[in-house]
Amino acid sequence: MSLIDEGNNLNSQIPTSVTYVVTSVLSIALYNVIELTFLLFFTFKRRAGLYFWSFLFSSWGIAVYAVGLILKDFHIADNIPAFYATLIVFGWCAMVTGQSLVLYSRLHLIVRRRIILRSVLAMIIVNAIVLHIPTIVLCYGANSADFQRFIFPYAVLERIQVALFFVQESIISTLYLYYMSKLFYMGGTLSEAHGQAGRRLMLHLIYMNLGVLGLDVCILVLEFTGRYASQTAAKGLIYSVKLKLEFNILNRLVDVARRASDSSGPEYGDGPGQHQHEAHGGVSLCGLWKCSCPWDVFASRVKKAIGERGHASG
Repeated sequence: MSLIDEGNNLNSQIPTSVTYVVTSVLSIALYNVIELTFLLFFTFKRRAGLYFWSFLFSSWGIAVYAVGLILKDFHIADNIPAFYATLIVFGWCAMVTGQSLVLYSRLHLIVRRRIILRSVLAMIIVNAIVLHIPTIVLCYGANSADFQRFIFPYAVLERIQVALFFVQESIISTLYLYYMSKLFYMGGTLSEAHGQAGRRLMLHLIYMNLGVLGLDVCILVLEFTGRYASQTAAKGLIYSVKLKLEFNILNRLVDVARRASDSSGPEYGDGPGQHQHEAHGGVSLCGLWKCSCPWDVFASRVKKAIGERGHASG
């Protein structure tokens, strides 16, 4: 493992071949941000809630991060390094923690145990505080006139935070797959009427999460081999691809939610039982109403997240 990272400080000179790679991947990342923004506003009829805002926050964090890297790697703003360092670190914070909040928001659609949700949210907040603050300080230092003092600690912390954020996202994704499979095997409307669709959804989720895992491993390999310039540029592209995969998963969830609602009939959806259930504070009366079927609760939460007609419990 090399701790001499190529391109991580003010005095770095990136080889011409690497600049071609950086240009290509950051251009694709910026294009993906534009595409994601349009998809987001067309898909979410209700532009509110943590899912929507974390998605938007993470998407535009990628754009800010990419612009900062362009200014740094191509020496466009060498006379004001604090400016591009600010874009890089705050864009990175939005991109990385925003992605974790997107995963948390998706987990929130399926998990009803508050202890699980609060533990995951606490993990995201603690990691953000513990990892973002020192990384921001060291990034500013590595891009200052006194950069020599900061190169080594910055390189070490880079590896730590990349590894820990990888673990964090893996934990959230694993929890999601576990609870989604649990929901599927619990039965209910979808399992009875749309079992094949449910199986396809589970396989799709597994493949998507394995794909995301593979992308994260690419970031780890670039980081631990000392290719800072390539890793930071690739990170912007990979996080934009991960958000596109997340959008693909969301579309599948919406489709399944609509199937569940269609097969439930009026007594599950917007009937008087559902309204009374909602009026009494969500899940507390689930045992009294047919809307307590796990698939129906899931369907209503997904539809509420994107602003479609329906109510969500919890």
